[in-house]
Amino acid sequence: MLAAATTRSIIINIIIMVVVVQLSPDEIMAETKRFVEVSKQIHSFEERNVTKNFNLKKDQLKDVTETHKQLEQHYKKATEKVAKEKADVDKMQNPSTRAFFSDQQSFDEKMTKEQEEYLEAVSEQEVAKKQMDGIAEQKQQLEKEVATLGKKMESLMKLYDEQDAILGRIFNGAYGSELENKLEAEFDAILERKERIMVAKYKWTNARILLQHAVNQLGVACGKWLDLQKVQANNVQAKYFMAREARNNLIAAAQNITSAQRYLNNIKFPYCKPSEIKTLERACQNIYFDMQSPERHQHAYQCYNVTYRRAAALLQWFDSVIKNTIGKDLENAKKELAPKEKALREERLRLIKERMGGDADGITLGDGGDFDGDDDELDPELVAIMKPAKPEGTEGGDTLSPDDTSGPPKAPTPLPLNELAPPPSQDELFGNIEQLKQQHEKEMAEFEKAQETNKARIEQGLQEKLRQRRNRRTRLAAD
Repeated sequence: MLAAATTRSIIINIIIMVVVVQLSPDEIMAETKRFVEVSKQIHSFEERNVTKNFNLKKDQLKDVTETHKQLEQHYKKATEKVAKEKADVDKMQNPSTRAFFSDQQSFDEKMTKEQEEYLEAVSEQEVAKKQMDGIAEQKQQLEKEVATLGKKMESLMKLYDEQDAILGRIFNGAYGSELENKLEAEFDAILERKERIMVAKYKWTNARILLQHAVNQLGVACGKWLDLQKVQANNVQAKYFMAREARNNLIAAAQNITSAQRYLNNIKFPYCKPSEIKTLERACQNIYFDMQSPERHQHAYQCYNVTYRRAAALLQWFDSVIKNTIGKDLENAKKELAPKEKALREERLRLIKERMGGDADGITLGDGGDFDGDDDELDPELVAIMKPAKPEGTEGGDTLSPDDTSGPPKAPTPLPLNELAPPPSQDELFGNIEQLKQQHEKEMAEFEKAQETNKARIEQGLQEKLRQRRNRRTRLAAD
């Protein structure tokens, strides 16, 4: 994202170079006024981090599309398995098959086994269908978001083209000053770090929303599963209905945790790891068998309850990372950025007044009111873009009905902070910050070296820096 200060830098250089090519005062003001208008529109897009969000959504869509293909294959195999198990049950009912069994008990045992395998296959197919439909909805939603952000990107690139056209008419390649170049390089390095932290905040906040739904759904599922024990044994329909409610909440919770992990694919969750979610999904497939005996019911409950408690711990870990790591790093970046931007603004204002003399009395860069905005808050349009998975047949997806007084089990007791898993590393959270730092130090060293050369070479280096500045937009769009 181009900084507001960088935009102002170009404005200053326009003004300075307009003087060099001896444009009239009216031409100076007309070009500058239009450039400021375009820059404000660009800043509006940049403040919402359109470029990085567009690239982020494209990456997510690519991942979700691949996952959808895999789930389609899984559902196809599950459907074929159902057909096979159904054929085995039908075959058992064939009179010729019955003749192979010496007594009715042997036949009944075999028939029961085949029916259980068929029921298990049907349950697996239903779970696979829900997973496939859930990821298909995410894919459709991401396609819309990518299309919307793509249009914004097109508008942004057109504005950049207009900026370049203005530069082409009035820019002759000179830079402001050596100090300005140095301050801008330092400012851009801090700004880049801040933007990376903002992207991390966006991703973690969205993942947390999904995780919060998962915790609620696991709580509801555990409550429904415990209530199932209170239903009369002969009320089969009620027992199956309650088991289905529990299963649907478990499936939705598993999908939401998986989606949260997909948002943060470079982060290893300390709780609710992929293997644990696989175990939960397998338990969902056996839920109709687990409801038939107290022993299996209790064993299944232990699985659900452990996942519920670990998901609550994961949510607590998320809150700690967002508040104590991302939040603090963002605040530190803001504190570093403000004085650097002020120094840069003051140097540019000095250059304008020096070059234009009395004609510069009416020119101000302002105190940031025209360009600066508190872009640390996430754009509401971009928060929770991926809708949480909901249990089938529900609106809220993770709430109890008004007449359900049983409720989920008591919420897990929060872990002491010293027992929480350690936060991710800086590189895992924000990318390779150290590499960026080394790159900045290298650029600054090269700049210092350039200052020691003759004036002509310095001028050549400054013009090269200017060309790099003008190309920055292209590089950012490709990142």
